[in-house]
Amino acid sequence: MKSFKKRILAAGLALAVVASIGGATVFASIYSPQTTDPSTICGYGVTGKSDVKYNTAYAYTSYGGYADTVSVESTYIYYDNVHGIRKTETKRNGHYRSARVEFTVPAGCTSISISSNHYLSKGGQRWYAETYDNNQA
Repeated sequence: MKSFKKRILAAGLALAVVASIGGATVFASIYSPQTTDPSTICGYGVTGKSDVKYNTAYAYTSYGGYADTVSVESTYIYYDNVHGIRKTETKRNGHYRSARVEFTVPAGCTSISISSNHYLSKGGQRWYAETYDNNQA
């Protein structure tokens, strides 16, 4: 019974911390691997996605209204078949409604994975999510 009470207290404290960071409401949606859990900020839907194929990859953060900031930052990993090494590339993009980054693998290379951080800020509310996808057959 004592262990159960500790778990309830810990969960309540974690919820209180998330709800009060910086005096603003914080929404964290870490619904990896590929697409975020549907969320709503100020009455509009927000989502994030990462997708990788054999020779391309993309990620986006999309919002149904206009936000203060909408951004995506992605790290793309691919394998250079010619030189036998893994390579990494990172891109960022931001706007008021949606943000998207795209990658094209160089000739002689194969996509491995993409991991992305998605962020939205609107009227004091913040939303953050992480997504991931890999090129497994």
